[in-house]
Amino acid sequence: METPNYQQRINLVLRHIEQNLDRRPDLDELARIACFSPYHFHRIFSAMVGESVAAYVRRLVLERAAMQLGYSTESVTQIALGAGYESVDAFTRAFRAHMGMLPSEYRRRRAYREVARRPDEARHLFYHEMPHLPPMQIRLEKITPRLVAAVRHTGPYDQCCSAWEILCGELSRCGLLSATALVYGVSYDNPDVTPPEKCRMDVCVDMGPDMEENCEAMRPLRSHEKIFLRHIGSQQEYAVLRIQGAYSLLHPAYRSIFGMWFPQSGREPFNDPGFEVYLNSPHTTPEDELLTEICIPLK
Repeated sequence: METPNYQQRINLVLRHIEQNLDRRPDLDELARIACFSPYHFHRIFSAMVGESVAAYVRRLVLERAAMQLGYSTESVTQIALGAGYESVDAFTRAFRAHMGMLPSEYRRRRAYREVARRPDEARHLFYHEMPHLPPMQIRLEKITPRLVAAVRHTGPYDQCCSAWEILCGELSRCGLLSATALVYGVSYDNPDVTPPEKCRMDVCVDMGPDMEENCEAMRPLRSHEKIFLRHIGSQQEYAVLRIQGAYSLLHPAYRSIFGMWFPQSGREPFNDPGFEVYLNSPHTTPEDELLTEICIPLK
């Protein structure tokens, strides 16, 4: 059995935090997952991630709360309690310290739009408001879970090329890269809220329906420092939007899904980032013919 290295152990912790954010895993629990003593784990995590465990968890919780303030109709009290704060006052202090304004002010000013408009005040923020684009047509469907190999990219989403190179290079070396394999991206953060240098993305390649996580063919991937195995999809319903055109359309499309479609549909997003499916390659496809599907899980 392969012994995980430090990076793999920290990656396990990051995924555990992301999957259990509502209950805020404590230091001892995370240290056990990483197989470090709590004292050494805290130092190792801070050195490798660039934030303490507490700061990392608090930032993810507050940035998710900012998304809810921007796009949901939940009250500040509901959002505060959902973020794990025992009182609105405690949540308000933490939110103001992180975002620079009160939660009520953030919602009233739609502050996420202010951040988005800073580079270009005249640009359209929402896909459905852009001229000459077809109307949004969202379909609902279930997506069978698929095993994928993944590499975590942290930084601006449009700078994830090195992660793809690592993943595809290793899959090709191992004879596991199929020309017909589905390719996915899991974008965890909203760049209107999270600093670009801290945005998280898993770049993923489908391993095929017959591949199992513990089979011998996957051994090189299981031992690779930066590659991990995960699943994409679930048996619950997804809202799926197909976009034709440049990848720069994806973030405006997310804004339209959360800011326009969800309120009008009466549906609510499940607490999971969803994923993107890249249906053709930017290396062989003109930019205006790129096809991408955004898949958001529903409650």
